[in-house]
Amino acid sequence: MNYLLIPKELRPIAEKVEANQRISDADGLTLYRSNDLNALGIIANVVRERKNGNYASYIHNRYINYSNICVLSCQFCAFAAKKRDAHAFEYASDEIIRAVAEALPLGITEVHMVGGLHPTLKKDWYLDLLRGLRALDPDLHIKAFTAIEVRHLARRIFHMPPGSFPLLSSRKPRCSRT
Repeated sequence: MNYLLIPKELRPIAEKVEANQRISDADGLTLYRSNDLNALGIIANVVRERKNGNYASYIHNRYINYSNICVLSCQFCAFAAKKRDAHAFEYASDEIIRAVAEALPLGITEVHMVGGLHPTLKKDWYLDLLRGLRALDPDLHIKAFTAIEVRHLARRIFHMPPGSFPLLSSRKPRCSRT
C-alpha cells in the first residue's frame, strides 16, 4: 500500500488493515466520516485482495423501471409521479418481457426491476411478469422490487397483515411456545 496516498489521520487504520489486525469501532467511525474516497478505496482493496486475490467480477444486467407511478410523495425522490402527471409511465408486462428477451442474447444474467408503490397494478400483472421472465431463462437472476415495494405489494395486493412478513416489519416477532 502506498502510504503517501493515505492522509495522516487514516494511516494508523491503514497499517492495521495491512497487518490484518482488527480495527476498532472508533476506527470504523473515522473511516465512515472520511471524505477521501481514494484512500478508502486503497484500504478496502487490501481486504478485497486478501479475500479474493487480484480478481474482480461484475454482473451484466438489464435495469428496468417498470413504472414511476407511486402513491408516495417523498421529497428526495425526483423520479416518482402521480398517474395524472405528464411524465408518468407504466410498462405492460409483455413490453418488459420483450426487453429482457432482447437483452438475453447480449449476455445478461440478471434483470433488476424497481418501480415505486403503484396504486392500481393488479396481482396478475406482477405474477404474469415474473412468470414470463422465468420462462425466458430459468437461470436468469430476477432482482425485483425494493423492500418498501414488497411491503406495499404484501399489504395492497396480497392482503397480508402487517407483521406477517417479519423481515419487513418493525414489530418484534412473538415467540410461540408449544
